[in-house]
Amino acid sequence: MLVSNVANTADPTDHSAAYRFRRFLNWFPLGLAYAFLYMGRYNLTVAKTNLGELMSKEEFGTIFAIGTWVYGLSFLVNGPLTDKVGGRRSMLVALAGSAVANVAMGLFIRSMLNSADPGAVRVSLWMSVLYGINMYFQSFAAVAIVKVNASWFHLRERGAFSGIFGTMISSGIFFAYTGNQWVLDVFRTGDVVPVELVFFAPALLLGIALFTEFSLLRDRPSEAGLVDIDTGDGGDGRNEPAVPALEMVRKILRHPVLLTIALIEFCTGVLRQGIMQWVPVYAKEVLVLPSSHVLMYGHWATASELGLPGPDWVGIVAVLSAAWGASVALFMLAKNAPAGIRARVLATSGLFCALVPFLQGGWGGLLFVAGVIGGNVAGYVSDLFFQSRRAPAAGGLYFGLTLGIVAMIFSLGGTLPQVGWVKDPAKTDLRPGDTFTEIAGISDLKDWQDVSSAFACVPAKCVVPKRLEGTGLTAPGWDGDACTCSSSIAPTDVQSPGFISAVVQRADGPQKLAIKDSKATQTAGDRRTLPVGPALTLSPVFLVMVSFIVSLCVIGTHGLLSGTATMDFGGRRSAATAVGVIDGFVYLGSGLQAWALGVLTTKDWSYWPLFLLPFAVVGSLLCLRIWDAKPGKGGH
Repeated sequence: MLVSNVANTADPTDHSAAYRFRRFLNWFPLGLAYAFLYMGRYNLTVAKTNLGELMSKEEFGTIFAIGTWVYGLSFLVNGPLTDKVGGRRSMLVALAGSAVANVAMGLFIRSMLNSADPGAVRVSLWMSVLYGINMYFQSFAAVAIVKVNASWFHLRERGAFSGIFGTMISSGIFFAYTGNQWVLDVFRTGDVVPVELVFFAPALLLGIALFTEFSLLRDRPSEAGLVDIDTGDGGDGRNEPAVPALEMVRKILRHPVLLTIALIEFCTGVLRQGIMQWVPVYAKEVLVLPSSHVLMYGHWATASELGLPGPDWVGIVAVLSAAWGASVALFMLAKNAPAGIRARVLATSGLFCALVPFLQGGWGGLLFVAGVIGGNVAGYVSDLFFQSRRAPAAGGLYFGLTLGIVAMIFSLGGTLPQVGWVKDPAKTDLRPGDTFTEIAGISDLKDWQDVSSAFACVPAKCVVPKRLEGTGLTAPGWDGDACTCSSSIAPTDVQSPGFISAVVQRADGPQKLAIKDSKATQTAGDRRTLPVGPALTLSPVFLVMVSFIVSLCVIGTHGLLSGTATMDFGGRRSAATAVGVIDGFVYLGSGLQAWALGVLTTKDWSYWPLFLLPFAVVGSLLCLRIWDAKPGKGGH
């Protein structure tokens, strides 16, 4: 027997408690599953930053571009297929396929790192194939999540739902960047980083999500023992006649509003990934920021730092408990306060308290906070002030991110050949303020890249990895061009004294130093790095602020347009196809930026914001074309 879901027949959004509870059991695990898929999608960036030159920027850009193009084009098949078979089945396929693909990528990375010469492995070829397979299955999830929720949420509830959708995206990004790095930090052994775990960990969580969704996820309220609702989007649901897949795609592309949204989201794809993927690469490669920096992996307050007894995790729990306790109290006060400014201030303060601890979580935490704020504000504004019109809110966000990209041009900064921070002062004679004037006889040191290169290029003794000793494998030779040992070079006879000579300028004059050479003996693929970081020409605070603002705007826009507007104008019958076409454009843009920036940043990082700026301007102008668009009966 079907249970009524209506609490107030005059208000189509006033559902019964039973309906709201069962809907929660539908969308909340679905949101977590989507977050785990993100963890298994953007783990590629974490792998790249930890692999270093074993995966160059161009290789990373190529792998990501191929994956995102596969993702975008797959929607042409998977969108109509999801409209036909339902969101539940598509979500299960996404979870199972992505889990298997992530296991395969992890096995490949493990095999590469355990090989005699990791640098000789064709990482671009094999990872492009495996990542492309992963992204094919991932494409099922984006259409499935909208297909399912199109039948559970009324049109007037979807602005708020876009906030939920944005939070899903943001939590997934947090899992991808911060969560995956946590896994590596826990299982790191000295200098050995088990990079394959950034693929194995998401695979495990995806397997758990697969079991959960098989048990709980349902396409429509009627499949969960409730009554289907009139969603108010102009679609007739299951009673609409079936439309051939290609005809449905053509119909959507002829829809002036959806076509404009698709073009806007193409720009969004360029901008979103142009920031998300490349900020941590720039922070590590150019600025060489310490791992505790907010643009890297962050630092969570420990018990000793807070003056509390117990292990480090006690401090983390204490901070979260205090912040979330204050958040709950403020939300309760807001709920009981009369509607008005006071209630909104209390609710906003509650959200702020809930999010503040995540700012300790590095780049993933920063993106999480930005996405939650952007997604919720965008949906709230579109429903409250623009009568569920999505373009005005998206236009405002696009204007903000355009200004942010302009500011980014002036906030990148650079490095000096001077020590700015020391990882462990007890293990080196270098100190903050030391300016390198010479390393191993090289004196032309203009910036930190020159310093790092001179340090890395001191010849080292090349040996066979210990695990392969006794196998008859020939030792690699020193490659002076790549500044590493390589199996393609004949064995060389290099004996390091165990230190590298350097001259630094201090306040009391030049000082000659003998820097301990921790990589005097190397295996193929190893690279020597300094235990210190550079002084910067511009404080990274400016880049942090700009990155946060741009991320807030672009993630909010993506959740609002891909997650909500497509549901509005696509209707229930073609919701999956609509979001498939729109997200297809998003990831075609993502692929373009990955390939282009992989090439451009290899030449000069100053091209980075200059490449992004035209897409921000065009996206802003396109929002004006659909400023007054609003769905209604009659659909598209």
